[in-house]
Amino acid sequence: MHKAQLTNAQSLRGFLLATFAFLAIFASTAVPIPLYADYQATIGLTTADISNTMFTYLTGVTLTLLLAGRISDSFGRVPVTSLTIMLAIFGCILFLRAESGVDVLAARFVQGLAAGFGMSAVSSLVIDCVGERHLSWGSTVASCGAMFGIMIGSVGVGVLYGMVPDLTVVYGTMILVLAVCLFLVNFVHEPLDRTASLRATIRPRVFVPRDCRRLFAAVAVVYLSTWMVSCFFQSFASPIAYTCFGETSPLAGSVILALVMAPSVLGGPLVQRLDPRRALAAAMVISLGCTAALALAVGARAELAFMGVCAVFSVASGAALATALRMLLLEVNVLQLSAILSSVNLVAYAGSAVTGLVCGALLGATSYAAVFAVMAFVLAAACVFVFSAAHTAPARRKSKRLTLAHFHRKRGTAMPASEDTSAGASEDLPVPMLS
Repeated sequence: MHKAQLTNAQSLRGFLLATFAFLAIFASTAVPIPLYADYQATIGLTTADISNTMFTYLTGVTLTLLLAGRISDSFGRVPVTSLTIMLAIFGCILFLRAESGVDVLAARFVQGLAAGFGMSAVSSLVIDCVGERHLSWGSTVASCGAMFGIMIGSVGVGVLYGMVPDLTVVYGTMILVLAVCLFLVNFVHEPLDRTASLRATIRPRVFVPRDCRRLFAAVAVVYLSTWMVSCFFQSFASPIAYTCFGETSPLAGSVILALVMAPSVLGGPLVQRLDPRRALAAAMVISLGCTAALALAVGARAELAFMGVCAVFSVASGAALATALRMLLLEVNVLQLSAILSSVNLVAYAGSAVTGLVCGALLGATSYAAVFAVMAFVLAAACVFVFSAAHTAPARRKSKRLTLAHFHRKRGTAMPASEDTSAGASEDLPVPMLS
């Protein structure tokens, strides 16, 4: 697999359009979330069904990342991105025609497939286009862009449904936005000028870099522990607003979800000039404190305090995610990008599926305050592990391997053709580093 050398114009255009598509895909996955209360009233959706929607969504994501996370190495980033957008459109159509809880679960599964391709192929396209010079922006989009897209979809639905309470208008608008993305993605220059064989990319595997296993484990724990809280809000933001604070409008649930998701994109840029290990430690500690504060705020029925803590948690978790991912990307080969992103997200989503079921069952037996307290305990354990793994990982040293720029200068002799030269398929060939 070879990387194409993009011009500055191609790089900027590709980054912007790929980011737009990435945000739109995840915005579509958030469209039904503020409407769950409406589905409860119209088609008899139960609390158990709401919990299972997150499980089916995460199942679709996990299957995609495990079985097809590297398929864009074979077919190219742009074609798989187009397929992802079409899956997102299909998911919206299924939700629009849903008449039972089973229909909702099926639609959520399709959205999970779209999200899985989004976290692998589309996020790889974003980072491939942005290049090494602005890696911090690429890592921010890849790690927090999904949350920001979910916020856009959630708030947009809350506002639009408040003005026009018609599901056809809501889902039709989202389908139109996705159709525009499907058209615009054709103007993105394909960053892979030679792709790997299909046989080399469809083998189910979790790729763990040999030289930085502890760092990979730390990144996975950061993702899992912070996403545990975010995924809980995806399912229960609207019920929290209704049950705990007496809100009846879908907009209230949308605002809570937006505050948990949107500010996360600020975290990465805020800490990009700080020492990564210290920034990661501080972000994890703040995330822990905020989760404990959420338990207190929801128990005291303090809605404004609850929303403020949600925003602080979002910034802290975004900083933790972006910093952890950037630390890992700086240690791996650029040709291993899709394999790394797929593996990290696979572990995170699989773990989130389990924690989502546990939190849903715990909520049925206790209260929202108790669930947040348990999540704070899990975050405390995650902090201990991340501190240990990040500080015992070897300091980054200047690699003797090729950078991406040198790789392109020496391409004539540096990399022989091989159908198994996919992400992580060979460790003997000279491959470039993200540096």
